[in-house]
Amino acid sequence: MNPQHIEEASLNAWPALQTNFYDGWLLRTANQYTKRANSATPLYGGTLPLDEKIKRVEAFYRQERQRPIFRLPSFLDLRELDGRLAHFTYKKADLTSVQTLDLSYCGAIQSDRAYIMPDYSGMESWLGSFHQLSGSHRPDAETHQQLLENIRGNTCYMVLMVDGDVVACGMAVESGGLAGIFDIVTDPVHRRKGYGFELMEALLNWAVNTHAHHAYLQVIRSNKAAMSLYKKLRFTELYRYWYRILDK
Repeated sequence: MNPQHIEEASLNAWPALQTNFYDGWLLRTANQYTKRANSATPLYGGTLPLDEKIKRVEAFYRQERQRPIFRLPSFLDLRELDGRLAHFTYKKADLTSVQTLDLSYCGAIQSDRAYIMPDYSGMESWLGSFHQLSGSHRPDAETHQQLLENIRGNTCYMVLMVDGDVVACGMAVESGGLAGIFDIVTDPVHRRKGYGFELMEALLNWAVNTHAHHAYLQVIRSNKAAMSLYKKLRFTELYRYWYRILDK
């Protein structure tokens, strides 16, 4: 699996509200909701001097009244950029593992758990469940909804219910045979009961039924519980990325 293809798919599946291209770099903004959608990602080679580009990015984000953030994928040789950002007091944060699963070997993943209930009725009710379970601040909900409305591709919003209560939720986006898994969250009082595993199985089953050949996800490496869950599901790391955030 080509890391560049996964990178492009994930950027499309989690769209920003605004995307600007600058000499091979993608500058994304989304009212500061998630670092993924509010950072500069170098994807292609450029021609301009590096320090000039960094200062231009800083000016762009300051105009947007946001702290400058860079997102650096490991499959590119970004050692010089990473070093310059460190020199300019950008702090390294959130080392993230991008993992994939070959769905061609999975077949249809079936579960006899009656409480798995995909929410095909719409995005808004799922969004309410997500914010309730994750504890996200309500002021972010409007921006989150705007991001979801901008998604282009087959989308599945799924909740997992036990005794009538939503205990976990997550979503998937399929495009071009690649299914991205996003926003997996379990109610804190119902963790360590296998619900996250069951939810992931249901989402992967949906991906297989949409004829996706690979699934992918992004997980912060310090999240030991999530790393263990995805290892159990046979996801493997393809590459990593990390952020550099201006510390002033």
